[in-house]
Amino acid sequence: MEVIEAWVLAIVLITMGPALTIYLIWKVIGFRGYISLFQFVSGKSFLYKLDPRTKILLAIILTTIGAMTIWWISAIFLIALLLLYLWTTDPIAKYRIVLPLTLATFIGTAWTEGMFTPPETLAELFGRDTFLILFPAAFQSIGAYGFSVQGIFYGLQIAFRASTGIASGFLLVFTSSPSDILISLEKSKIPVEIGFGLIVGITSIPKILESTITITDAARSRGFEFSGGFEGNISKYLKRAWEQTKLVILIVASVVIWTLRSAENIATSADIRGFRAMPKRTYYNEPTIKRIDIIAIIILLIIFAIGIYLSGAGFGPLAYNP
Repeated sequence: MEVIEAWVLAIVLITMGPALTIYLIWKVIGFRGYISLFQFVSGKSFLYKLDPRTKILLAIILTTIGAMTIWWISAIFLIALLLLYLWTTDPIAKYRIVLPLTLATFIGTAWTEGMFTPPETLAELFGRDTFLILFPAAFQSIGAYGFSVQGIFYGLQIAFRASTGIASGFLLVFTSSPSDILISLEKSKIPVEIGFGLIVGITSIPKILESTITITDAARSRGFEFSGGFEGNISKYLKRAWEQTKLVILIVASVVIWTLRSAENIATSADIRGFRAMPKRTYYNEPTIKRIDIIAIIILLIIFAIGIYLSGAGFGPLAYNP
């Protein structure tokens, strides 16, 4: 019995972290939150005046410096990035999306590293490894060693670096239109096909979610309930679960069919407008590097130089365990 209990406990702990992260994101953000995540709303602050290439450079430099230096420098970057959201349009709505995703990153990373970091790595980094729960040997052979205090602390340090990249990436999406991002990617010598595919993917996500909401609401309007727990009648419960499963399959199939038709329409529209007909494309509005971009780039280069200095002055990161 002790062996079975140890196996069950290990399986529960391994799956609980990802499940808790997914539940947190789904419960707090929801379908409509994801729709607003990929919808651009223009603004008048300095963030909207910056060229997308400057904001891409911001993400690259802060993420690079975070990987080269100790964790609290990434924490400073994360706080500064979160404060920048005050200058976005409807910052409260932005925080409702960014903060849960950041928290989910901390939970998922700390939970994972707390179980999968090798004991010898923890002993080397912290001088000891304190396992609250030690998994069976079969799990240790695949890299799941147990639940350790130092592993959780180690994961939180890594989460600061990952969260910096997430916050800077969302800042780019929230304050730059898809067309400006596409032009900036092309100006950065990235093949237009890659940029076009990326932007189409980003702009298609809200449409897919909207179609899912529409189909789900149509099912509810016809009297179907997606909720409902066990009420003591096993046959009734199984029948309801089977009906819910069939409807979910139909919803997924409908969304897939709609997505394929939408992709075909986009491809036809691109062909009609002569996409890739000429070696170089021209745009009605082409982004240019302005004075505010030059000032921001100078500040970013100074931050980069300071980060390199701190990395070599004894403020380097802990060894990373991928």
